[in-house]
Amino acid sequence: MQGAKRERLMQLAAEIATEQDLAKYQALLLELQDLLDEKEHRLQAESIPKNPTS
Repeated sequence: MQGAKRERLMQLAAEIATEQDLAKYQALLLELQDLLDEKEHRLQAESIPKNPTS
């Protein structure tokens, strides 16, 4: 699934770069932001130690 999301992220970036319609541009940006937020949360969850040593 991660590969599909990475591919969609790249596709969105390309579409955003060329989109002329403001409404479509904003929708693409929102979708891109959602994907980036998901990635940020996943990376934060991965960086939290599962068995902290005290």
